[in-house]
Amino acid sequence: MTTLKNRLDAYEQMLRLHQPTGALLLLWPTLSALWLATGGRPPLSLVIVFVMGTLLMRSAACVLNDWLHRDSNDNDDAEPLKQGVIAPWEALALAAVLTLIAFCFVWFTTKLAIGMAAAALALALALAFLQLFSKCFFSLPQALLGIVFLFGIPIAFAAANSTVPWVVWGLMGVHVFWVGACDIGKAMANRDRDSERGRCTSALILGRYDVLAAAACYGLYLAGMIGAGLWWRLGIVYWIALALAAACVACGLWFVRHREASRCFAVFRHNHGIVMLVFIGVAADYALRLQAWPVPGS
Repeated sequence: MTTLKNRLDAYEQMLRLHQPTGALLLLWPTLSALWLATGGRPPLSLVIVFVMGTLLMRSAACVLNDWLHRDSNDNDDAEPLKQGVIAPWEALALAAVLTLIAFCFVWFTTKLAIGMAAAALALALALAFLQLFSKCFFSLPQALLGIVFLFGIPIAFAAANSTVPWVVWGLMGVHVFWVGACDIGKAMANRDRDSERGRCTSALILGRYDVLAAAACYGLYLAGMIGAGLWWRLGIVYWIALALAAACVACGLWFVRHREASRCFAVFRHNHGIVMLVFIGVAADYALRLQAWPVPGS
């Protein structure tokens, strides 16, 4: 007999409220972009829009992923659907409601931001369904879904300024390497399980070059963020934060050098701390500059 508590626990599992890492990996780059787009003075309304939009869309994506894999053994989080605690139609309805609420937030921004958000959603849905047929010949479906969420970066500029300069697409491109590094790290943690299930993941494709590939992705991301700091003329606080992020990257790579699953998973769970440090650097740098040079008339 399914009790109310069982159903609530099942919904919590489907929404991944117990796994905030995925949401934070997506949130910090978006907030960094919002701070850059507004010169360190983002309206509270836009902060709420992008925080809630990111959290809601991440949960919606997780629910849809569970629905897509409800008949397979590839997703342990889909157990509530497999066991019948949650009906398939309920999962689809939940994903739709979460998406609708997220779009209600974006609706109060700009036409360009709304259009870009709609395009990103369409691409995300296409890639999500592609996963059903790609497990044996396509190695990075989860990474591509992560890249879709990086559209939060140009959407932040579209919402703040109604325009997206070319350099912003470069900033998004830099974060693609970040997503690649995270995907490799998660695949390393799940290597044995994915191998048994016949899945083709980045770690299995790369073999003994997985750590080297992750290091290359991290390096390209950090190099890109050096370029971003120079372009937006960020100050010493940002560079200190970026140096700390680089140190965390180096420690993480050293920690997973023997490819122990538990260590790889621990590093993946704390990956969001790297982009969090970058965001703190951006936000703190602007805050100190605005405090030192008050806005005229304030």
